[in-house]
Amino acid sequence: MSMKKIGFISVPDNTKAILWDMDGTLIDTLSFDLKACNNLLQKYLGRRAVVTREYIMSILAYSVPKFWQRIFEKISADLGINSDETIRSKIVDEFTELREKNPFIILPGVETALADAKRSGLKNVVVSNNPVEQVKKVLANAGIANNFELVVGTNSEIGMREKPAPDMYIYALKQLGIAPGEAVVVEDSLLGGESGKGAGCFTIGVATGTTPKEDLLKATRFFDLVI
Repeated sequence: MSMKKIGFISVPDNTKAILWDMDGTLIDTLSFDLKACNNLLQKYLGRRAVVTREYIMSILAYSVPKFWQRIFEKISADLGINSDETIRSKIVDEFTELREKNPFIILPGVETALADAKRSGLKNVVVSNNPVEQVKKVLANAGIANNFELVVGTNSEIGMREKPAPDMYIYALKQLGIAPGEAVVVEDSLLGGESGKGAGCFTIGVATGTTPKEDLLKATRFFDLVI
């Protein structure tokens, strides 16, 4: 397969669009999530309520509600710390508000790759496991919102399933009017890789977020290329 360089990634020559995951792929959300999660847990549930960096990495690819569901289950099982629905809702709402205001750091090489894609006539799209308006706010705060022709989120279409289901990538392809073989998906997680590959796209794994490079390299069923 003939390939061409687009910034720090290589894509097939027939590529018409690059479909980017956001968290851990375009921007560094891990540091924020770790600090914000532990601050909120201790604020509402006490000093013993703490999760590790490794655990946050393992669940970073999930939507905010599912991300927090796993955290609540984790501290209940491991630490015996339980919470009612009112407290859980307060934590999730406050976390979401903080995310929408935080100026996330753009990961190295991303801005160059986005600019290269545009110069090459490729469309840049964001496909995220979060609602569209939340994604747009995060991208705007990071200063890169204007680089994307389309943002796809969990509420883009009624009945759309989240990653690892392929629904959001399939939806993006339909909106762009291109075939799966004309799109490249860039993801940092196995969950995202499964979604992109399930949609039939050339899928690239980047070791910039949730998953170590050695684990991405082992997941040959999900990734055509690992960087």
